[in-house]
Amino acid sequence: MRPVVGLGSEVIQLFPPPDRDFRHLRSEPPVGLSVFDCMTEELKPVLKKKREEALPERLLRRVLESMGDVVDRKFGRTVAPKGGLTTSQLIERMKRLIDERVRDEGRKGRIAPHNLKLKVEWGTHSEAPPEILKELEHEVLAEAIDHINDHRYRTLAPVKVETEVDIFTTGVSVDPTFGEFEEELKKEDEAKRAVIDSRIPKGLPNVPDVTIAARVTRRDGTAEVPLIFKPGGKRLNVGRVPDNDLSLNDTTVSKIHATLLLNLEGTLLVADTGSTNGTYINGRRIAYGEARQIEAGDVVGFGDVEVRFKRD
Repeated sequence: MRPVVGLGSEVIQLFPPPDRDFRHLRSEPPVGLSVFDCMTEELKPVLKKKREEALPERLLRRVLESMGDVVDRKFGRTVAPKGGLTTSQLIERMKRLIDERVRDEGRKGRIAPHNLKLKVEWGTHSEAPPEILKELEHEVLAEAIDHINDHRYRTLAPVKVETEVDIFTTGVSVDPTFGEFEEELKKEDEAKRAVIDSRIPKGLPNVPDVTIAARVTRRDGTAEVPLIFKPGGKRLNVGRVPDNDLSLNDTTVSKIHATLLLNLEGTLLVADTGSTNGTYINGRRIAYGEARQIEAGDVVGFGDVEVRFKRD
């Protein structure tokens, strides 16, 4: 059997066939010489060309691998050392947000958000290659569809991913929304609340106003705002813009974030009006459009702003 060297699709014989005179060849390369040195002159350019082609491929592979590590860290991914699998904290956060924003429509089933806004920090967007971001979009889309199907949720439109640069986002985040149906759903919820409000008995005797102090805690400090309620009367709005009854100038608070109501029994209620970052009581998010009681000592979160309510 004649020794051969495989280079790609070519097979190069190191020794001539039996019908040629090879008595002048040694059985082993001389000391200090390689197989390359012992090749004939016509074979050396072929092997050299193959080596030159392989070098850029190895360098490119190393660059892509290092780039992949950087992108994984930017996207909040970690590598599980035991299984060697790439896991994404981003995907897990997205699934939790989808579950939190599901709407229970009774006989129509549970409706999940279908429009996934992939928000990318400006620096991350400018550094990451377009094909890496496109691959991330496909991964987010596939995981969202699987999660929705596994939980037997329904959607108002096909699930899709929209990537946008957000200067307020650190790294990468996913915001599940109802897309083009967002405003329509808000109007439906407002109509439902109007029906509930219309059931409050009219012509009741005058009830004195109740003052409740809202102690607001933000990243820049703490302030106290007095709120005047009419039991069973007007609701007070909470939001980012100044014309709200409780104005919270914070980027995590929506323009009209939530509403407060003091019912005839003197119970303080809060309802989320379709905010982006949610309304929480003691760290637990309340469902969109659902009124919940605020008890003494409760911490109510509007986005990242915490508020404690205290009666005078």
